[in-house]
Amino acid sequence: MLQVGFISLGCSKNRVDTEIMIAVMKRAGYRITNKLERADIIIINTCGFIEAAKEEAIAAIIDTGRLKAGQLQHLVAAGCLVQRYGQELLDQMPELDGVVGISQFLEIDKLASLIRSGERPLMVGPAPLEFIEKGPRVLTTPAGSAYLKITEGCDNRCTYCAIPSIKGRLRSRPEAELVQEAHDLVRRGVRELVLIGQDTAVYGEDLGQTVCPIYCNR
Repeated sequence: MLQVGFISLGCSKNRVDTEIMIAVMKRAGYRITNKLERADIIIINTCGFIEAAKEEAIAAIIDTGRLKAGQLQHLVAAGCLVQRYGQELLDQMPELDGVVGISQFLEIDKLASLIRSGERPLMVGPAPLEFIEKGPRVLTTPAGSAYLKITEGCDNRCTYCAIPSIKGRLRSRPEAELVQEAHDLVRRGVRELVLIGQDTAVYGEDLGQTVCPIYCNR
């Protein structure tokens, strides 16, 4: 059984996506390890928002690539930096065996299969139009605490910010799904839910709502 290690860079929204990818890989039959030197595959979920974040991601790819001198067979980059520069990363970083952007990260198991069959896949498409950043998660936060992502993307179009060009337009997760996941997390022992989004104050505007349901007394 191949072992998979993860490195999650950037914001807490990225961490949620990493937790979802961990669950996807577990369901696909991979074993998850937190010891990178023992991993056969390492997936780096990158940030590409500001220059410092891009530099950190590039450094992480280069540093992790050195583990190919040992057990590591395949190195994958995912996330925001890939969404912006996917083809460039493949062209300029021989350490990488494949890349997947924010629109297809739920298919991380498919990408791993393509790599193992000898391909060097580029899985980057347009940003989603609906909230897809959901699914079973393997929590990586301290016991009793978890993030709950309520929005992704942004419609503000600030001149200094690259988020809309990376993540796409505002996508709010439907109320029923949020409430259901909150209940599921509580049943798993979570006592602190931290609501996250690019701009949590605008939750639901794209759905015709103005108040986040988690704030409601139910």
